[in-house]
Amino acid sequence: MAIESQLDPTSKPTETGRKEHRSHPRLIVFLVCLVISILMWLFIELMKDYTDEIRYNVTFINSPRDLILTNGGESVISVGMKAQGFELLAAKYARKLRTLTIDLSTLKIRSTADGYTAYLPSARLMEQLGTQIRFDKEMTFIKPDTLFFRFSEIFRKQVPVKPDISYSLNGQYDITDSINFRPELVTVSSIKSIIDTLSFVKTQKLNLSQLDSNVSVRVALFKGSQASLLKYSTDSITININVEKVTEAAFSIPLSISGNGENVKIFPDKVEITCRVPLSVYPHIEASDFTAEVQFHPSMIKEKKLKVTMVRIPGKVKILKIEPAEVEYIIIAK
Repeated sequence: MAIESQLDPTSKPTETGRKEHRSHPRLIVFLVCLVISILMWLFIELMKDYTDEIRYNVTFINSPRDLILTNGGESVISVGMKAQGFELLAAKYARKLRTLTIDLSTLKIRSTADGYTAYLPSARLMEQLGTQIRFDKEMTFIKPDTLFFRFSEIFRKQVPVKPDISYSLNGQYDITDSINFRPELVTVSSIKSIIDTLSFVKTQKLNLSQLDSNVSVRVALFKGSQASLLKYSTDSITININVEKVTEAAFSIPLSISGNGENVKIFPDKVEITCRVPLSVYPHIEASDFTAEVQFHPSMIKEKKLKVTMVRIPGKVKILKIEPAEVEYIIIAK
């Protein structure tokens, strides 16, 4: 028996379905109008004037000659402004506009028992800062309303530079000369308490990996947390590293005896050395280019063996192994 409730495939959509389908465009139109209304409201509101407080980082320039500013690090001031909402938002969130510069060249400096002092009142602060703050804003206040400065005499000292380098080499490559840098000495200007404890200056950390050719690189000098109190005669040095492809070579070298060794006989009287030699000089290196010796003095009579020392090594050659590193000896009666 056929089931009467089966749907007719040719039946048309119901009236309810057509109404639901037509409701989607209406919703979209409503949402678009809502967004436009909100944007228009925001635009009108941001065109109005508001008062807000904006924080600025401050840097100082033109410190008095032969004096150093000791309280000028990481200074921050707050500026009260009255302006349109658009301008306040731009001033508050534009990073490039968040640092101001204060010129110290016109300060009247007084000598005190603790050093030197000066101050800059709000009127002169507004004078300087007003030209740097963009947009048509009205400054209502500055906090703090007066900036106080402390200065100290500058002391100078020449100290050596210590490069802070770590490196790795690629395959059969090696550094064939000492790492050299220029300048090796810098003059440091600072307050007395820093100068008295300063014995050297380090560079910023330099990491080099898989070296297979010469390197010449400029590296900044490190100042650390006291950067505002340090001034160097140069802010960076040039480091040169000579890297060449190398190979290993072995030579048999006769041993000589230095000191009071006229009646001393050593066993063996030759050593085998293994060294790393740059390919550029390998054809020119011979055993006669090396000199090895042991030292003997009467005070060493209780020593069982004498240590081998390389006295002469050709340039760019690196000794890897000396075999044996120590030799036996006997004293022959005269």
